[in-house]
Amino acid sequence: MKARFIHTLLLVAAIVSLAQSTFGQQLKFKTCNKPLPLQLKPFTNKPQRIDFLCGNTGCFKSAANDKQNAQKNNFCAPTDSVTPVTLQTFSQLNDASNNELSIPKGEPPASRAKLGNIIKLGNGKRLGEGKTVAFVGYVLDARHSNVDKDNPLTGGNGESVQCNLLGCAYNDIHITLAADPHEPKMCNTIVAEIVPHYRPPVWDLFDSPDYVSFFKTHPVKIIGQLFFDGSHVPCTAEGKAGINPARDNAKDFERLALWEIHPIYAIHLCKFTDRAKCNANPTAWFPFSKLKSRLGLTKVTPTDRCTATTDEPKSKCPGFTLPPKPMTTRRRRR
Repeated sequence: MKARFIHTLLLVAAIVSLAQSTFGQQLKFKTCNKPLPLQLKPFTNKPQRIDFLCGNTGCFKSAANDKQNAQKNNFCAPTDSVTPVTLQTFSQLNDASNNELSIPKGEPPASRAKLGNIIKLGNGKRLGEGKTVAFVGYVLDARHSNVDKDNPLTGGNGESVQCNLLGCAYNDIHITLAADPHEPKMCNTIVAEIVPHYRPPVWDLFDSPDYVSFFKTHPVKIIGQLFFDGSHVPCTAEGKAGINPARDNAKDFERLALWEIHPIYAIHLCKFTDRAKCNANPTAWFPFSKLKSRLGLTKVTPTDRCTATTDEPKSKCPGFTLPPKPMTTRRRRR
C-alpha cells in the first residue's frame, strides 16, 4: 500500500510538472490532486489557458461569492455513487432552499453548510450540494454565457468566477434542460454548465449550430456536481420570472430552481429519439465526443460569437493583469 501511495504522489507531481511546462508558467487553478472525474479524466494533464490565468475563486467580490465560485469549479465531488435526479427532485431542492432561513434571496449565502444534505430522498439518502447526480432530458438551448455576441473579445463583462475574462474560451457553456423536448415554459427547465477549466476542446463546440437538430430529438444524460447558485432567484410558484431583490428588483431569468448540475463531468447522448428505449438499454448511450463522427461531419462550426479566440484575453476584474506571454501556447482545436 505504501509503495502504491508513493507511486500515486509521483504521478501527480509529474502531471503538475507537465501542466506547468505547457505554458511556461504556474497553474493558478487547483484540482484535487487526483485524476479529473469521469469523461474529464483524459484531460487531467491538459490544462487550458484559463487555468494559468484564473484561480478557483475567480475575481473577488465578497467572501460569500468566493465560496460560491470555488463550488462552481469543484471537480472533487465523489463519483462512486451517482444519484439519478428528475425535475421533481429539483422542485424538492428548490422548496427546501426557499424555506431555509439562513439562505438569503438573490445573493450567495455566507455559509453553504445547510446546502450539503438539504433533502431526503425516497430511499432515505440525503441529497444536496457537492453530490454527483445524473439527469436525463433534452437540450432546449446551449450557449457560451457572459460573452458579447457582437464584440466577444472586447465587449461585455465576463463573469467573476472566471476572473471576468472575455471570450468563449474563458467562460461557461450554459445549457437549458427539460424533460420534454417541446417544453414551452422556461420555468419547467433546469440549468447545467460546462466550465472552461480543463475543458476538452470537443466540449467547447457543444453549442455548435451543427448539433442543434440532433439535440432537438435525442435525449441527453448529463452527469456532474449538484450546485446551488445563490446569485439568482427561481421562478415563482405561479410559474413566472422571479424578482431579484439583490439586483434592484429586476426580473431574473426563468428556471425551475437555483440548483444546477455545475460543473458537468460527463455528457452522454442517446442513439434513439424514444426516451423509453434509452432508459431501457444501457448500450443506447454514447459520449458526446463521438457525435461529430456519428453525424458524418468533417468539421464542426463554432457559434458566431466563438469564432474569435485569443491567448491574451481582456478582463474586467479590478486589478487583474496578464502574466508575461508564454513561450509556447496551444491553439484551441476547432
